[in-house]
Amino acid sequence: MANRVESRRAGLTPLSGARHGRNQLNGWLVALLILAILLASSIYLFSAWNRYRQNASDQAIQLARSLASLFHAEHIAALADAPENPDTNASVLMQNSLNGLVFASHTIHRAYLLAQHDGEILVLLDAGLYGTGHMEENESRREPFRTGQTILTGPVSDKQGTWVCVLVPMRDPADQRVCAVLGFDLAASEWTGQIWKRLVPDAVIAICVLFLFFTFLRNLLQHAALKRLTGKLAAQEALYRSVFDLSPIGIAIVRDDRFVSRLELGNASINPAFEAIIGRTSQELENLTWPEITYADDLKADLEHFEPFKAGEVNGYTLEKRFVRPDGTPVWTRMIITRLIDLLADQRLHLCLIEDISEHLATATALCESERSKSILLSHLPGLAFRCRLDRDWTMQYVSAGCLALTGYPPESLVDNKIQSYVSLVDPVYREQLFTARADKRQTRQSYRVEYPLTAAGGEIKWVMELGQTVGGSQGKGDALEGIILDITDRKKMENELRTVNERDAWTGLPNRRVLERMLESDNKDQRTENRAIVSINCTPVQLLTKTYGFHYTQDQLKKTAELLRLFCSGQRQLFSTYWDRFVFYLTAYESREDLLDFCAILSARLTALFKSERIGGGIGVLEIESGCSQDVDQLLKKVLIASEKSMNHPEASFQACFFGPDIESELIRTETIKRDLLDIVDDEGDGGLVLQFQPILDLPSNRICGFEALCRLNSASLGRVPPLEFIPLAEETKLIIPIGLKIIRKAFRFLRNLLDLGYTDLTVSVNISAIQLLQHDFVEQLLQSSREIGVSPEHIGIELTESILATDYDEINHTISTLRQLGIHVAIDDFGTGYSSFAREQALRVDCLKIDKQFIDSLLDDQLEHAITGDIISMAHKLGHYAIAEGVEEEKQLQQLRRWHCDQIQGYLIGRPLDEEAAIAFLDSQPWCQAVP
Repeated sequence: MANRVESRRAGLTPLSGARHGRNQLNGWLVALLILAILLASSIYLFSAWNRYRQNASDQAIQLARSLASLFHAEHIAALADAPENPDTNASVLMQNSLNGLVFASHTIHRAYLLAQHDGEILVLLDAGLYGTGHMEENESRREPFRTGQTILTGPVSDKQGTWVCVLVPMRDPADQRVCAVLGFDLAASEWTGQIWKRLVPDAVIAICVLFLFFTFLRNLLQHAALKRLTGKLAAQEALYRSVFDLSPIGIAIVRDDRFVSRLELGNASINPAFEAIIGRTSQELENLTWPEITYADDLKADLEHFEPFKAGEVNGYTLEKRFVRPDGTPVWTRMIITRLIDLLADQRLHLCLIEDISEHLATATALCESERSKSILLSHLPGLAFRCRLDRDWTMQYVSAGCLALTGYPPESLVDNKIQSYVSLVDPVYREQLFTARADKRQTRQSYRVEYPLTAAGGEIKWVMELGQTVGGSQGKGDALEGIILDITDRKKMENELRTVNERDAWTGLPNRRVLERMLESDNKDQRTENRAIVSINCTPVQLLTKTYGFHYTQDQLKKTAELLRLFCSGQRQLFSTYWDRFVFYLTAYESREDLLDFCAILSARLTALFKSERIGGGIGVLEIESGCSQDVDQLLKKVLIASEKSMNHPEASFQACFFGPDIESELIRTETIKRDLLDIVDDEGDGGLVLQFQPILDLPSNRICGFEALCRLNSASLGRVPPLEFIPLAEETKLIIPIGLKIIRKAFRFLRNLLDLGYTDLTVSVNISAIQLLQHDFVEQLLQSSREIGVSPEHIGIELTESILATDYDEINHTISTLRQLGIHVAIDDFGTGYSSFAREQALRVDCLKIDKQFIDSLLDDQLEHAITGDIISMAHKLGHYAIAEGVEEEKQLQQLRRWHCDQIQGYLIGRPLDEEAAIAFLDSQPWCQAVP
């Protein structure tokens, strides 16, 4: 594109460029043709010269040979063989012959006889018109002696002149050897002149040929020039017709107030564009005057310009006027009037050029409307619009009226930095960010967006959002920056409020867990090497206050706790609220664990004093973060939470610091292993590692084994035998107790089925049931379905419930117990007296039996039996309509005392330890009081 523009600037169009190229090619061809004819003429003359020169050489050699034949070879041989004793007569005779030859010949100027002795050339005889003299040594004179050939040497110069020498070898008749050389010198100028005389006809021929060639070439070039001029004239004619016919500007030739007809000029005088703009044909316009089609309101102004033009006072004028089309609609045009001198020098002819500017005026109107709309928009913009230079100070060139409301400064005070520069209003902390955002997008001309605070005239801090883009210029440099600056102060306030809500606890105002996690992740990523620790304050027991005092009271207590803990905050101690009743200190750069212990001791003392009146406690968990730790943040917080829960279980005092260490981690690993084993049991179609043992129960009145209690055991592949007190709570926590409990029930029922098959039809098997199982809506249905599938009767089944079940939904539990009893299933309260039960609540439960906890049975070994309440419990159970079972009987003394108190049944090591299924059956077979029914 740039090349085409440069070509047009140089006056070259693509057509003229091609023509120019052809002209250059023709010029080269002419030059080559001239060079060829000149070269041919030169070759011709050169060959003619060489031919005539060769002819002259041949004639000279032939003449020399003829003259040499006139001399007697014997005389010459004798003279050559004895140059020091020449034959006087022969020598004189030959000398006279040579002299006569020189004087008689017009071409030979010197004749001589040469001999060669001992490598030297000797002049035996010498005759010449210019006298004889010393003959200069010349290598060419030796040539005939060596070759025996007659030779013609080139021009040789000496003191007498320049000569062409012909050397003829003379042979000895005796042995045909070259004994001497007869030489003739011809004047070089005469010899060359003869050649030139012969060359004259050839030169004349060459000159004539050249003359004819150049005459033909001149005529050819004149013809080409004429043809080229004819082509240009045709092209100009075509160009004129193209411009005239295709021009979007209307063109008409006018004489005074009338349009010139086609007949007058012999060609069109009105082009199609003029007809299209006016809406009339050429024939119609030839019969009209231009004032007749001029809009009435514009005619006066047109005449005011036309009269001075007509009088010759001006050479032309330009006017925007309206013409009237045939349908009466006006059309706006820009008209240019200029003189046109024709071949007849008619001064009244002029050229009228018109351009339809209706769309231009409509665009201008729309632009004015756009400017008005933009002005209104900018005046109501919540901020300002600007244009600034790309200099160091970003000097403002334009600032909209909204500047006053936004900055407190009038727009003109910021333009060209008259009173204040806009950049000086920007917060210094954010200036570099603003400059970087502007500069980064300058080369690419992409829009940018940046937010920053500025200081208004009254000192008020306002947040603004600047959106702009580089405009103008070339090659990506740009001339200026344009954009808008909007007031976003209200939005920033809302964002800060949302950030506070998102990152702060609403009640205490402390940073929340999200902030702590982000800080820990950042520090872990930075691989900080200083000492770091997390201290968790667990106030979960405060929930107990909610039942008594209400939710707001509990929240007030937690707020007081937060205010107390906030007193310990510093640059190296940051406090967070990770849950509504848990707080975490993040400590950095402390010296040693002793510092942590001291800090925790202070916290423990203050928190204990705070909650002393409420009679509740809590826990403090501590986790030291290893240097370069890359552990997941969630795992860190989980570990410190576990440590705080361990602290709450401290038997001696509350808020005792518990460090998360290998022992707790091992316990966690053991717990996770047990959970995986429980999950494997659920997924296993068989029993997995689940094992049941059965402890016999003795009926004291009959002194017979009346049943067994099914005790569950877990055999772990990695941990070995796991006691029920360890895995049952985990099964309840993970809700796996429901499928595992069903497997225990079915396994116990299969043992019962074996007993019945063996003839022990009066025995029962009891299974421990948790509250989670009992509260399942389909528990009774699944229990009955299992009994039917295995084939055992409900009256041989017993279930045992722990006292903790009384802390759950009491009415629903009682309803389920009643349903079970109606089906014939025996229901007992296990470990009675250790937890939530009371005689009042126990009386309301519809159970069959109370199982007295082992701690009451152990008291029977004391000497002061009168202080034991075991007998009272048995008596009260009987009065409530229940029978009593004593657990953990290990001594005969205990058995005898229970008999005196009329206890119904006992179980313990005294009767038998928990046994596997085969051992339990063997135990029944070995006891004299047990007998199977055949």
